[in-house]
Amino acid sequence: MIKATDIYAATHDGLDIILYYYPQAEGCVDNKKKFKRRPDEDDASACIKRFQDCYKVTDFGDTATAMSPIDICMTEENLRFNEAIARLAARYNVTDELKRSVNKPDIRKRPATADEKEGSRFFELEERFTPDQLKIMGPRVKQEHVDALHWHVARSISYVKNREVITKYSTPTYPIFMRECTIDKPEPGKPSVFYKIYEPLNPDKQWRFSYTPEGAKPKQYINGMAELRAAYRKFNADEEAEFRRTAKEDEVYKEKKLPEAFICSGERDSMCLRSLGYHPLWFNSETYRVTAEEIKEIYKYVERLYNIPDIDSTGIRKGRELALRFLDIHTVWLPSWLTGYRDQRGKHRKDFRDFVELRPDYRDFQNLLQLAMPARFWDSQWSERSKKTTYSINTAHLHYFLTLNGFYTLHDDNSDTVRYIHIRDSIVRQIKAKDITSFLRQFTVDRFLPVDIRNLILDSPRTSESSLSLLDEIRLDFTSYTPTGQYFFFPDCCWLVTKDGIERHEGMLPDGRSVWESNVIGHKVKVLPPMFEIKRMQDAEGCDRFDIDVKEHQSCFFRYLINTSRIYWRKELEYAWEDKGADEADRYRTEHKFDIAGPLLTADEVAEQKLNLVNKIYAIGYNLHRYKSPSRAWALFAMDNKIGEEDQCNGRSGKSFLFKAFRFFMRTVSLSGRNPKLMDNPHVYDQVDQHTDFILVDDCDRYLSTSLFYDNITSGMTVNPKNNRSFFIEFEDSPKFGFTTNFVPRDFDASTNARLLYMVFSDYYHEKTPENDYLETRTIRDDFGRNLMTATDYTDDDWNQDINFFAQCLQFYLSMAGCGVKVQPPMDNIIKRKYKSDMGGSFEDWAYGYFAQEGDNLNRLIVRKEAYEAFVDFAKVSKAYWTMQRFTKALKGFTEICPYVAEMNPASMQNASERLMRKDKDGKTQDMIYLRTTDKVLTADDFNPKEEDDGGVSF
Repeated sequence: MIKATDIYAATHDGLDIILYYYPQAEGCVDNKKKFKRRPDEDDASACIKRFQDCYKVTDFGDTATAMSPIDICMTEENLRFNEAIARLAARYNVTDELKRSVNKPDIRKRPATADEKEGSRFFELEERFTPDQLKIMGPRVKQEHVDALHWHVARSISYVKNREVITKYSTPTYPIFMRECTIDKPEPGKPSVFYKIYEPLNPDKQWRFSYTPEGAKPKQYINGMAELRAAYRKFNADEEAEFRRTAKEDEVYKEKKLPEAFICSGERDSMCLRSLGYHPLWFNSETYRVTAEEIKEIYKYVERLYNIPDIDSTGIRKGRELALRFLDIHTVWLPSWLTGYRDQRGKHRKDFRDFVELRPDYRDFQNLLQLAMPARFWDSQWSERSKKTTYSINTAHLHYFLTLNGFYTLHDDNSDTVRYIHIRDSIVRQIKAKDITSFLRQFTVDRFLPVDIRNLILDSPRTSESSLSLLDEIRLDFTSYTPTGQYFFFPDCCWLVTKDGIERHEGMLPDGRSVWESNVIGHKVKVLPPMFEIKRMQDAEGCDRFDIDVKEHQSCFFRYLINTSRIYWRKELEYAWEDKGADEADRYRTEHKFDIAGPLLTADEVAEQKLNLVNKIYAIGYNLHRYKSPSRAWALFAMDNKIGEEDQCNGRSGKSFLFKAFRFFMRTVSLSGRNPKLMDNPHVYDQVDQHTDFILVDDCDRYLSTSLFYDNITSGMTVNPKNNRSFFIEFEDSPKFGFTTNFVPRDFDASTNARLLYMVFSDYYHEKTPENDYLETRTIRDDFGRNLMTATDYTDDDWNQDINFFAQCLQFYLSMAGCGVKVQPPMDNIIKRKYKSDMGGSFEDWAYGYFAQEGDNLNRLIVRKEAYEAFVDFAKVSKAYWTMQRFTKALKGFTEICPYVAEMNPASMQNASERLMRKDKDGKTQDMIYLRTTDKVLTADDFNPKEEDDGGVSF
């Protein structure tokens, strides 16, 4: 038992506690200075002084009575004494932990005598409990209470083994208790009494209970039942004696029941209940399944039966099960604030003894009884006039019954609409009010209840939506991540994925978490060996390089992802076999069907394909981690690697399949990116709420700018639902974004690159059309002979393989996240596509003609305006559309992709303003352009570096 002196010893004689509540008093210790306890005081009137046992505060502006640190805690937090002790003990880590070196019995051995049989057990009992032993049983427990339940203190317990008597003696730090248990109808040859041995301070909890003699305890046995029967008989004997004193001779006494009995969860809970004057019953384990016959017998003796379960996860589950099996049992639920305190061993409080220790007053328990309800939601009344039973629904009991079955309304700060939910084993499903009514109707059928009760369900206003909307509102924690890990949820378990691997958790979710049913992956899983190994290296310039070793695996999704990363597939699978035999080509294609590092590729080509694959693995892992870090606020941006002509939309490369696979792991909202005015819709995020994990903007139009989403990517987002008020989702809770497009981003500036995590897809999967040169159409199904991730074509093993692959992607990402690494794909072709997009077909045709390799416009100064006019005249375009700024941007793109042009406007030719300015033939200063070829070396004849002029138009 933790005492005030224990807390003072851990808090510098209570000074730490005082300064916790009054930090302003720090300069007033051990001197005569005063401080203000209350900010609104005019004058400082409180002082700190060291007393014999601890520091205390005397406030002369209040009671002028010295307050101990515990008094202060009680005052400032409105706690009772025991609650304050528990609160402070938890805050300052004061425990009364059981220790093997201290909490142990005195064990002695001696040779057995001739009359001491092998295997026999015998004991000596003390006459009374000591005060300390009574406190172990409960804060209110007295000798009369342990006597009533036939508890004794064992002075010693001995047993004979190998002709040696081993005796275990009680000590002040290791008491041994024994309860005499009576069997009403013992089996033939079995004793009518056995003893339950209880060692409450045994550090090994599993060894605290034992029974003697061995085999005497029946399989079905309820502790306290014999005492309840005896109390029933005594009660009626007393009542009958009183009745006989006043009754007439022909009057017959009718037996009466006791008012109530209580099912408790253990020995000490039952003792605390008995100390309050009630009759306890308790089972020998949490797994004991009480029978209907046993409950029926209990009701022979009592009018009302209560159950007081623990409020840990097991206790709550068992309490609900019992309440729903036997609808008339009233359940006394301990208050939830109890778990906020810790016991003397530092563990969360959960049981009735904990409650009595913190709230020992009789009236506190009476308050709990006022809230106890049965699960039976209808009342019945016999009418003498109609000679029939009438039924009515009890609304409070109905709502309680529904909560026992997992029906609630969900607390939602962002909506005025009532959201009905059903919870089963931490899995949450959103439902409608009519689903609750259907459940009630089916319940009455399953329980074979009278038709009048079934009609009540259909006809009563108490089962209408207006009444059901008042169901208990619940707050749930749907957090599925930590900063360093992510949970995956399955029907019978969950996985915690970290950088170190996959950890499986059975049964209930950890830390009271809940999960939407849509986020439960409905497949059986087991953890598989790694499917790949990625090594991170650095080159001579300090840049990151990655290599991947693909292990033996059976994941179809991984194989698909490999092929979407094979950007040199045509060289390997087509061009290399143009002059060779078909059989040899087919054999190679079969052997290397899913090979990221084919032997016909160069080392550089293999490295480029591997980087593409590593980037996809990293991006998948990033998106699966629901945790959002401000330093890694990115959106996935998937595009094709193939360079096409202007406005050529390649597609069919498998991008969308990857992104749509995320829906198996998270709540996803899809938006059509084909509409370039998508963001003009004020209700664009109508389907999004705080539980949405991912927003996919699929198949983006070339003119849909990602800049419209920048704020949503790097900060929170405002949602404006139809027919409801708008609300804001903070960054930490807002969904991640992903984009797929057949076009390149319109911008490759620093702001865009900081927000996007690019993904590049090869054209291994493609569509053959008259406009392209593909030899055939190849789809994902063609590679596997079936559709991937479908209910009809996929087995449980297929799902297990793919789920493991996704989890391993996440594991790789988490291993890189702490290093500040962002794995981008090879971008050469994407940059080229960007430049071709900037030019357009007409400009590219003009530029290759105007700056032909054999022409006169290379390696010489040209007036930019004259070149611009030449293009406008050639392409017959509007200057309003093709502005000088766009022309210059296109010219830069041409310079980057033209194989014989090295640079435009060499830096050595520019003036201090980084512009190329020269006088034209008329002596007028103009903006110039100069395209230097790869074989040209600049000389003094090409320019005059001393000639500078800041005039002209920016270019």
